[in-house]
Amino acid sequence: MTILTRTQKKIGRGINALLGKITRWFHRPKKPVSPLADRLLADALRLAEIPSPTRQEEQRVAFVLERLNSLGFVPRIDENGNVLVRIHSAELVDEPPLLLFTDLGSSRWHPLESLSRLDAAHAAGAGLGDVLGAAALLSVAETIAGGRNICCRDLLLLFAARSFDDPKTDVFYSVTEIPLNRPCAAIGIRGFTLGSIRAHTQGTYRITISFSLDTKKERESPESPDGANIVVEALLSIVQKLSRITADHSAVHFYTRRLEAGTGFGRTPSEGLLEIELESSDASRLDEIRNQVTAAAESAGEGKLLKTTVTVTSFIPVGDPAINADLLREVREIMKELRIKINEENGSDPSAFLSHQGIPALSLGMVNGQEGLLKDNIEIGSIEKGRLLLERIITQVPKEKT
Repeated sequence: MTILTRTQKKIGRGINALLGKITRWFHRPKKPVSPLADRLLADALRLAEIPSPTRQEEQRVAFVLERLNSLGFVPRIDENGNVLVRIHSAELVDEPPLLLFTDLGSSRWHPLESLSRLDAAHAAGAGLGDVLGAAALLSVAETIAGGRNICCRDLLLLFAARSFDDPKTDVFYSVTEIPLNRPCAAIGIRGFTLGSIRAHTQGTYRITISFSLDTKKERESPESPDGANIVVEALLSIVQKLSRITADHSAVHFYTRRLEAGTGFGRTPSEGLLEIELESSDASRLDEIRNQVTAAAESAGEGKLLKTTVTVTSFIPVGDPAINADLLREVREIMKELRIKINEENGSDPSAFLSHQGIPALSLGMVNGQEGLLKDNIEIGSIEKGRLLLERIITQVPKEKT
């Protein structure tokens, strides 16, 4: 072997080693930069695998209770299964607490797709974004249990087992109607997207209208046409009628979310379903249109051998932007300090229940990524920044006594 050949091989090995180091540098795992962020992700992955929705999210509640108890806290469960825990500050202060709240449930759980998958930079799974709020609240509890004094006042952590917009329950009852628990401000935590804020919220009603053929009246009626598709006709008629009602009120937006009838081709439907949504930032006009829509739906089946049922399945009131002004300004300042791009969204949000009652409240996103129909994709590197944002808010908000 000549000197030239040996030199060429040495140079080649050196270049390959350098290329290997460069490749490892650009493809190194983008992990969270703290153990707390690692634990937050681990809790989210475990929560996402637990079936949901269930009646009162019993399995997810059990997981949360186990984690809180292991940290030395004493949580309380209300009659609807919601979990509330009060964390006392290191100093005894006679000030109202700060409320952090989140939803435990997910409508996108899947027995296989919710078994999350990890790679160097991302975590993916069905409904994974929905549980990041609960994991973030557990992370707050773990931070304080570890001895870090991050709060200058008591904290209330609320894990909702029932949907915030369910008109049959009041998830916030234990914090709004009990004077000792009434908060100075409230922050809602959800998954996507880091930097997004909902403070100027709109009110919404979701209404389900169902038609079913009254077979007894059909048999008794001599005028009943054989094979008449009266269910579908009633559905189409009510959609047109509701569109005309809302067309004259530009302040209220009308959406048809679902329209369904029958069980397949070749069969005349005996049942039909219509789901609609009304949205507005004008509370009085929203209620007015809701009443008109309900009256029109109830009268749609009259004289048509149909049974009509109208149900309000979801309600969120219109928020009060004036109440949220100071809180929003403080959160903006914290985001600027952390160099988080701010994106203020205008939509319906559970925080409106609180601002509607005079409590400053808004909702924040925790991580970057993408919410998908089959699975969510989370950027692991953004988890620590979202956790730091929440920690800084707890430390600094509100700056003034209320």
